[in-house]
Amino acid sequence: VKNNLQTIAAMMRIQARRCETDEARQVLTEAVNRILSMSVIHEFLSQDEHRPINIREVCQRIAAQVVQVAVTPEQQIDIVVDGPNIRLPAGQATPTALVVNELLLNAMEHGVQQRQSGRILIELTDLGSAVRIAVTDDGQGVPPDFDLSTSESLGLQIVRTLVTDDLKGELTIGGGQNANGNPDSPATVLGTKAVVTFPKRTLK
Repeated sequence: VKNNLQTIAAMMRIQARRCETDEARQVLTEAVNRILSMSVIHEFLSQDEHRPINIREVCQRIAAQVVQVAVTPEQQIDIVVDGPNIRLPAGQATPTALVVNELLLNAMEHGVQQRQSGRILIELTDLGSAVRIAVTDDGQGVPPDFDLSTSESLGLQIVRTLVTDDLKGELTIGGGQNANGNPDSPATVLGTKAVVTFPKRTLK
């Protein structure tokens, strides 16, 4: 499955390079990232399908893919993953990977895409019976009239569906804060902050 997904992604990359409009190229690039985020999970499952999946490692792999696919050679975009190792069953790891991918793509598009440099922080927090994932960029922040419930962004619609239906959790998006509480930390970023919180399923 992993190899098939990567082959599909490779063919779509070729198609994207042949597109004559930026909009079509952007749509295909986002689709490639969605497919590759699923292939990351299958790569972990290929090692041991019964072993819980380390979400920190998944986030690091997805971050590297987003940089490779969505960042131009002229840009310097840093994506930092902060927090402990958190292991989830495959049934939760798959939608979590897709959610992180979409939030990263959203941060790229609206937070740092038009800039030469930028930072995005993925912060993982183990709440015991639940998990919190925050994705913060250092862009201009959400517009004053932003309303998550009425947003027409396909990526945010995908995130809302996955968080609500698959993860049984909550999603909030607002202005960025000092994400780790330490203004002197190199991982501190300002801008837009998306937070996903969901209960853990029991590992078998």
